[in-house]
Amino acid sequence: MDAFSVARLVVGAGFLAVAAVLDVRTRRVRDPVWIALGSVGLAILAVDLVAIEAGLNRWLLLGSAAILFFAVFYGKPILDEDGIHLRPVRVLVLGVAAVSFVLALLLPESPLLFLPHAGLPGRTIPLSALASMPVLLVVYQGFFQLGLLRGGADTKAMMALTLLVPYYPDLAPFPVLVLPSNVANAMGTLFPFSLIVFVNAAVLFLAIPVAYLLVNAIRGDFELPQALFGTKAPLDHLPPHVWLMERVDRHGERVTVLFPSHAKDESEEVAKLRTAGADRVWVQPKVPFLVPLLAGFLLAFFVGNVMLGFLTAVLPHP
Repeated sequence: MDAFSVARLVVGAGFLAVAAVLDVRTRRVRDPVWIALGSVGLAILAVDLVAIEAGLNRWLLLGSAAILFFAVFYGKPILDEDGIHLRPVRVLVLGVAAVSFVLALLLPESPLLFLPHAGLPGRTIPLSALASMPVLLVVYQGFFQLGLLRGGADTKAMMALTLLVPYYPDLAPFPVLVLPSNVANAMGTLFPFSLIVFVNAAVLFLAIPVAYLLVNAIRGDFELPQALFGTKAPLDHLPPHVWLMERVDRHGERVTVLFPSHAKDESEEVAKLRTAGADRVWVQPKVPFLVPLLAGFLLAFFVGNVMLGFLTAVLPHP
């Protein structure tokens, strides 16, 4: 069992537990939580690199990832809702991150002479695992823009976890789902650990429509497909943290929206529905993704890739 893996498990579980509680209570987790988690992750990785007497290329990848991570929280973005802005300082900083990434892949692997001798025999960190950090930070921002990650806190959580656990941890005898060594090496490069956390959380998230269906069936609100996406609530006493799944169109008729826009003025929509004679309406609870994310994180450490394990179990073997 690796001490660095234990530290990453304890830190990640602790931060995600606090964030999950905040997400349930307020549906909001402030940036300092993710800044702290990412900073601790970078600090653990720095100690890890010293322990293996890592060469300059690995330190450059750490620096590239750190720049991309902190750029999310500090400074004005180049692209926002108003369009593209030319911000020379930000362009320069992001350029340094890009150059560091490229140099890290081109430089030969050799230890830094000024670091203290603290090598751990037989221990190393794959360069490809560290190279995945800057890539994933960009990918998760892309997920947010595409709607695969619907909340800013969810996106920042995934980015912080990328820095905290940059390579597959060693908690032998865990995880229980172990891949053959040749497959594991490829997966470590093509499917980094934080992606396993994301997939595990997404699999757990798929249970929510089943829960909606059961609740609606018990209440007698068994209307498909609405019953898979939300529940009904009295218009005059809407519960907190929900989106309206019903709208009034330009013809004055009530229509159902399975994936409601988050930018709509809900108070205006409520007034329109009340005028249209609505009493009980379909609503979609703002489900806190950080709860399944915490569970997905723990599953990734102790079980492994749940989706891959399921596919391996049900698909025929050659």
